[in-house]
Amino acid sequence: MKKFLLLIAVALVVSCSTDEEDCCTIIDTGVSIKYLNGQGENLLEVDGGIDVADINIYHKINNDWVKYFRGNLDYPKGFYTVERENGTYLVVFPSTTIGESGYSETKIEFSETDFDILKTEVQKKNSSEIVTMVWYNDELKWEGNQSERLIEVVK
Repeated sequence: MKKFLLLIAVALVVSCSTDEEDCCTIIDTGVSIKYLNGQGENLLEVDGGIDVADINIYHKINNDWVKYFRGNLDYPKGFYTVERENGTYLVVFPSTTIGESGYSETKIEFSETDFDILKTEVQKKNSSEIVTMVWYNDELKWEGNQSERLIEVVK
């Protein structure tokens, strides 16, 4: 009986070891975008600017644009706005599906004729997904994890 209890105790200790590979799940993908016009005004705050009700997000999956909508989430359309000390930002949750190019692609549609492409490099390790580089319409806007993922775009 003592051997049996010792075997169970050893099994519990081994199964509860601190395996760093399966430690945690980290999802860090949000990109905060401040849209400005030519005069430096925030287009999310001015009359005639960007109306967030018109915005739709599409993820590129298997070379097809798939409209993002998840009704069970806090932000079902894949974005929200946030007030910061220097203005309003659109926070977009980009696709984490890696395409043939090695990057994920997300279309931000403002109207039927106006859209921009957000391309991201996503580091996937164990159960974590972290955006490490951001391009907006093929212009590198952010890289590294040394600062918040904040970018400005002139439209």
